[in-house]
Amino acid sequence: MTKKTHTRDEDTRHYGTKETEVLREPPSNPHATGLTRRSFSIGAAIASAGVACGGGKDPRAPKNVAKNSGTPLEAVAHGKQPMDSTDAFAPPVSDSVPNNILAQCPYCGVGCGTLIQTEKGKIVGMMPDPKHPTNMGLQCIKGLASAEAIYVDRLTKPLVRKDMTDILAGKVSKTKGRFGDDVFREATWEEVDEIIVKQIAGIVKQHGGNSVGLYGSGQLPVEGQWLENVFMKGILGSNTIEANARMCMTSAVTGYFKSLGSDTPPTSYEDIELADMVTHWGHNARGAHPIVFWRIADHKANKGIPTLVVDPRRTGTVQGYEEVNAENSYHFSTINGDIAIHNALAHVLLKDHPDAIAWDFLKLHTTGWEEYVKAVTERYSPEQVQHITMIEPGYLRMVAAKWAEASIKGRKNGKGGVLSFWGIGYNQHIHGQNNTVSLINLMALTGNIGRPGCGPFSMTGQPNAMGERLTGGLTSRLPFNQGINNDAWRDHIADSWRVPRERLASVAKEANPGMAVGMMERALKGDVKAFFLIYATHIDLPDQYNLVRPALAKTFNVVQEIYRHAPNNLYADVILPAATWGEWVGGTYIQSERRFYVCDGTANPIPGTKPDMDMVIDKGIAIANALGLEGEKIFPYKKMENGFYDPEDVFRDIVKASKGSDADISGMLEVEARDGVSLYDQIRNHRGIQWPAPTYEIAKQGGTKRRYMDQENWEGKPYGGFRTADGKLHIHMCEQNYEGREQIIAEMSRAGTEKDFYLIDNLDLLKKARDNGLTPELPDFEFAEKRWDQVPKDKYPYWVGLGVVYEHFHTSKTIRSGTTKRLVPEMYLEMHADDARHIGVEDGEWVRVVTRRGFYEARASIGLDSKVKPARNTVPRGYMFSPWNLSVADSADPEKNRWLVNGVSHRAFDPVSGQADFKKLAARIEKLKA
Repeated sequence: MTKKTHTRDEDTRHYGTKETEVLREPPSNPHATGLTRRSFSIGAAIASAGVACGGGKDPRAPKNVAKNSGTPLEAVAHGKQPMDSTDAFAPPVSDSVPNNILAQCPYCGVGCGTLIQTEKGKIVGMMPDPKHPTNMGLQCIKGLASAEAIYVDRLTKPLVRKDMTDILAGKVSKTKGRFGDDVFREATWEEVDEIIVKQIAGIVKQHGGNSVGLYGSGQLPVEGQWLENVFMKGILGSNTIEANARMCMTSAVTGYFKSLGSDTPPTSYEDIELADMVTHWGHNARGAHPIVFWRIADHKANKGIPTLVVDPRRTGTVQGYEEVNAENSYHFSTINGDIAIHNALAHVLLKDHPDAIAWDFLKLHTTGWEEYVKAVTERYSPEQVQHITMIEPGYLRMVAAKWAEASIKGRKNGKGGVLSFWGIGYNQHIHGQNNTVSLINLMALTGNIGRPGCGPFSMTGQPNAMGERLTGGLTSRLPFNQGINNDAWRDHIADSWRVPRERLASVAKEANPGMAVGMMERALKGDVKAFFLIYATHIDLPDQYNLVRPALAKTFNVVQEIYRHAPNNLYADVILPAATWGEWVGGTYIQSERRFYVCDGTANPIPGTKPDMDMVIDKGIAIANALGLEGEKIFPYKKMENGFYDPEDVFRDIVKASKGSDADISGMLEVEARDGVSLYDQIRNHRGIQWPAPTYEIAKQGGTKRRYMDQENWEGKPYGGFRTADGKLHIHMCEQNYEGREQIIAEMSRAGTEKDFYLIDNLDLLKKARDNGLTPELPDFEFAEKRWDQVPKDKYPYWVGLGVVYEHFHTSKTIRSGTTKRLVPEMYLEMHADDARHIGVEDGEWVRVVTRRGFYEARASIGLDSKVKPARNTVPRGYMFSPWNLSVADSADPEKNRWLVNGVSHRAFDPVSGQADFKKLAARIEKLKA
């Protein structure tokens, strides 16, 4: 049938109203599609496993994928039987370990409960936990196949680069950028420990603690992240500590702080089933957080709720909701227009739906609302900002009406309203903090915060990015949502860490401008002399060829790594073989709804490897002693009979130190004392505890589901309605104005193209870009309809965005899994058919994507019928997309690697959150010879 809809024309430069073809009749019964949590997940798992198990051999798939035994498909879908993987090593030491080990999935931030399956001492598969409240017995293909990557390409012995960089002797390695056997030699643990202590302690003494940096991970357990922060700030005296969470969610973090006074979503997954409307901002939930999508789709099918997806692409999330209920599914295909959209929705709500405005809430519980109401009313009608939003005003007004209806309904019922999700893509802007603040403004205006079924809900990209945030493993942060300049809390943490108070006070005076990008610029300048790279890859940082790799080529680098041919090893001076998830003794993760969950393991890693936590303790003690501190006092932990440290001992320190914070979980200690249930067993029994859990009663019931407006039921909590000093939600007007943007953007283009131009020396430039809501660069649109070989070499006509694909997680593990590698084996570039015709490219042909900073190669994927996997999204004209997950799926060896997408990215970052914009790059497309 043909339905008249108001939709933005599929073009990144123009907009309008048109008639669109609806491909299928919306079902009269919302269940007719069968798109429920269970049927959808089983279908997805079976389809995925079918490819892996040889159900139709794909001649285009790489030959070097792991072998698979052909497990029955139904068994794979339910996780009942393991999918085999390449057995690169003999089984670990013990041939007898427990089965059905409780753990959180090691991939995205949803935090699915997983039961690790073992056989003869080895991890052989995963089963979704039917008792876990998050995934309720379901799991996506990544999680189901996560065992496949554990025993592949593993390191088993420490390695030392033969011409190792020696900062103390003034020697820089000439073989950086290579990781072949010819440039490394095997060493003992004793030798590498001695090398590390000598170099790091010597560098601290000569150049100061802040000259040593650390890049950590949201995949480490909380206990390891805690110890990293003790090691860097408490022992080395360094404020140069960053993590891949910086490029993931810090725009949400800083936005929460600015608006609510503290970090993290105040919501729970249970709010999905209570919501009257769900919105997604820069969030392809179906690809990035499948369980969340399945739960929302199921609720949409049951209740018919409206959904809004704000994303340049017509993603699987958009299409999935339309399959459930096309009449109540909305899509804003905007590029960079989010703040203007928020303000335009607020304008319409104020003008046309005054009953939706929560006037009493604004007056009693917020500040700054008068200025906000005045500004959006005067300057942000849908017509005034249509050139920014790219949304037809009538269509935006339709969505505003749905927002109003849901808000009124939720307020009347005391539960429900609008629940707003966002993901990494929404945060990755040079105005990322303002994106978060602006959305919270809109939620506050309509009273969609402080009750069940509504609120702002950022989804993390990693299983424990929330832990990295809570433990303070970032520049100038302390554990439990406090900054390092809070004198009283800093002294409390120094005491908890068992380090001198004055040592931590001195760290507060050290600067790391620009955070993750900044520490690389500082290294390029020569101010940072050494790095620890721990469970995080450097290739997730922007501007690889002009910034990150040249910086790492100059520094002394200690890499803790599980894979022999991982990208970090290209720049390692010392490589320490690490145990990985599933092999650990234990630990905890925190997923996106603030739920602590155990990461129990076999405690039976591959011989020769150590857990990251153990490595931090051992080298921390030795380096502390070398610096004149009492290492054994700072890290008083004792090894167990199995030779490993007990992570629960570290967790006990964390729980004790949390007392008095807004993330207080010390009630768990009362439960342990009164009921005799250990800290980890409390978490196991509840299938997770949500912080805060400050009292016996709250901890015993599993923690706190929701925060703010007294939803905590916490008598004597150290804050009012919100975590701010005055107890109120702070509304801050955020602007988006493109006037004069060309000059600002032209100045930012010097980053990565001029040798001595550093953004840490131009923070005012970034603030201008932030305050006006700009992109880091602009395409040369006038060349967009020319054939590829007619575009001048200094012109870049198209937008290119980088993101994720459903089958893969980050860049290391899933590309080593036979199942997921076979499903999506190669780099691709989603492209509109009109752009392909103008460029002169056909579906499946190889192209080179070129920006001012570098290039990568990919296969053109044109439309939903493309021969190039996965072919599930469409893009608007002028905009193209590639996944960063496949960056080294061809090879991590620079001589062979052609898929490194962050070779083209821009290093411009939000001056507060430090997060870079990977979504709006100006690029030229070149056709490659067959």
